[in-house]
Amino acid sequence: MRVFACMATTLDGKIGPANVDHFVAIGSKYDMENLISLRDEADGILFGASTFRTWPKVHRGNNPKRNAHHFIMSRSLDLDFQAELFQYPEIPITIFSGTENITPGQPPPDHVEVISIPDQPGQIDLILKHVAQCGVESLLIEGGGHILHKFITAQVLEELYLTLVPTVIGNERAPALLGGQRLATPPQIKIRNSRQFEDETFLHLEFKYT
Repeated sequence: MRVFACMATTLDGKIGPANVDHFVAIGSKYDMENLISLRDEADGILFGASTFRTWPKVHRGNNPKRNAHHFIMSRSLDLDFQAELFQYPEIPITIFSGTENITPGQPPPDHVEVISIPDQPGQIDLILKHVAQCGVESLLIEGGGHILHKFITAQVLEELYLTLVPTVIGNERAPALLGGQRLATPPQIKIRNSRQFEDETFLHLEFKYT
């Protein structure tokens, strides 16, 4: 399975402003177009509960008829099942609960599957095993920083499409690219491709693990 991610970061390593409960783009419309194009390469899209709360909608690519399997990682299952994302029975959704045997506060729709995979060593491997059983061959990670950190720590993230945005947020409470966490064993990173569009730099990075 191909596992790749797409993120945008400011020069001080932030992926968004602090203390917001809705989506705020730090990149240009070209950065968003880049993300939407990458969705066309994935048949599965995974993101965390915080990302869901800021964008509780379908993560669509350029083809509106293509329905990628949506995967959400949530410790508490404190999700609004009345949100727009859950109103499309044709879009398969799987929620991975990081806490064992937890019950959602609201009953999820019938087309939503909830699986308990505790937040402990081996969690990401078990998640990817289930993702593969769903027939997914290409999985796109869309955030946030804690999720990206988990996949790098598990040494399964192969590629990162990273947009460098020439701005500084300057708030230590703003969410960071890796969730503000350290990497015990950082990967080796190779630049596959880079391009400049107006003021933004688009990098396609390849990760290798020792």
